[in-house]
Amino acid sequence: MKLFSQYLKENQDTKKYVFKIKVAGDLPEHCEDVMEAALQKYQVSKFTKGKSTPIQATLIDFPEIKNSSMTVFETELDYPTTSAVLAELLASSTGISRSCIRVRTPIEEANMAVETEEDNPTSILTQDYPKENNQNLVGEKYISGFLKDLAKQRKESQPTQYKGVNEKLLAKSLHKEKATEMAKTGPAHSLLKGLTGNPDPRKG
Repeated sequence: MKLFSQYLKENQDTKKYVFKIKVAGDLPEHCEDVMEAALQKYQVSKFTKGKSTPIQATLIDFPEIKNSSMTVFETELDYPTTSAVLAELLASSTGISRSCIRVRTPIEEANMAVETEEDNPTSILTQDYPKENNQNLVGEKYISGFLKDLAKQRKESQPTQYKGVNEKLLAKSLHKEKATEMAKTGPAHSLLKGLTGNPDPRKG
């Protein structure tokens, strides 16, 4: 049965420490060989040939550097170390300025991508408006159509009238009401009717 120390050693032997190295600007002569030799301090198991990008106005990893290209390397080490330590080692061994070197683990790269996306959201002010003149919302055509719809709605909201039947019923109703009022009113009666002669003011 294996001891715990043996399992731990086997796990350390199989684990690799992956880093991505980015260098802005032109590389000095034999730069790749010098970098790989410096990394041997941590036992290099893999070192890829550098891939260069076209010249760009601004590099995301180097915002202070303008109109420059960038070369990217990937390496796997057998012994643990940190990104900051490797960046200092590569700068001192190659003579490249520390500000032109970025070293990150895969996790650090992912976090950097998220932060960059959050810091540079797409602004609506930088987007072009859709090419529409919106004449369906303004102008003479819109006003004319609006008035037609308004007249149509007003016509539909009125009650339906049937000519002939309604008119006859209305005329009969008015005739009956007028006759009733005249019957209730009757002729006017004088209060002095039945009195003959002039009354004597001296008599009670």
